[in-house]
Amino acid sequence: MRELAGPGPFSAPVPILWLPNTTPRAMTRREEAEETRMVMSGLRRLGRAAALGGLCLATLARGAAAEDPFPSRPVQIVMPLPPGSGTDLMARVFATEFGQILGQRAVVNNRTGASLTIGMQAVVNAAADGATMAFSPVTPVVIQTHRVRNLGYGKDSVIPVCQTFDNIFHVAVPQSSPFRDLRSVIEHARAHPGRLRYGHTGPASGPHLLAAQLWRNAGVEVVDIPYRGEADFATNLVSGALDMGIATTFLIQTQGLRSLGAASAERLPAMPEVPTLAELGLGPVASVTYGGLFLRAGTPEPIVARVEEACREVVASATYREVADRQAVRATFLNRAAFAARMEADDRVVGELIRSLGLVE
Repeated sequence: MRELAGPGPFSAPVPILWLPNTTPRAMTRREEAEETRMVMSGLRRLGRAAALGGLCLATLARGAAAEDPFPSRPVQIVMPLPPGSGTDLMARVFATEFGQILGQRAVVNNRTGASLTIGMQAVVNAAADGATMAFSPVTPVVIQTHRVRNLGYGKDSVIPVCQTFDNIFHVAVPQSSPFRDLRSVIEHARAHPGRLRYGHTGPASGPHLLAAQLWRNAGVEVVDIPYRGEADFATNLVSGALDMGIATTFLIQTQGLRSLGAASAERLPAMPEVPTLAELGLGPVASVTYGGLFLRAGTPEPIVARVEEACREVVASATYREVADRQAVRATFLNRAAFAARMEADDRVVGELIRSLGLVE
């Protein structure tokens, strides 16, 4: 051994070992086989380690997904009716309860106009991640898809997740009216075609279509007077300027009107004396005055199922039912299958009715 010194920061002596000159020998076949075995064994260990690593990564990914469940951000509930309406109030109470169940804030966003279609279009245009949904009457889906050409969406564009309310309408008259029952109305209409006038909430609205079916079933001609809303014709109906109106239970109870018949499957507990239209032999009538929660088509099934279950809990809650009772609306839950089936049955009747009345735009 000898020392090698040089200038610079590494000038300390560095020992150098001189080995005798040797020539490497060739490996025997046995040694080559042993070396090959050791290499393959190492590769197999590396493969097992890689597979284990992949499993760990997948487990971590699932864990991360479990820590970030739906909804991961505030939910937007689109309301196609203006603020302050009865349905808007129910949507706001629904949103509060819904958000508490999901553990995420739910915000009502009023998107009004174009006969409720602007709100539904907003849901169709949103991402299919469940973060945007509509709390809406079925009007934009069951009625407007038949009435409006080039609507921009169709029945298959949305998922009816659950029914949340059923608004019962009546044939109502003022207390001063000579008509005490619906049979006397029909007899008078037959004797005086086109003389009786009734108010409703606009062309192709649920109340308008309900009445059109009713008068058709009865075989009488009654003049319809369209208004922008129920509040608009309430004054004329109470005063007797209108003979009749297709009115909600709420309007009847708050304005002292008389109901001659309810478009309901059964008599209302709050109005047991009022017969249903079916009892009077004037059915069937598709009363498309109910609504619920809608998601965009293509939303993943686990999210749809989660929203449906949360919807069930909200509609069953005392808070939501109390608000519905104050609005004289039935808080009636239907699951996804039943809600879709009801809409499909009404869709067939409404489509034919809109075409026959010449209401296609």
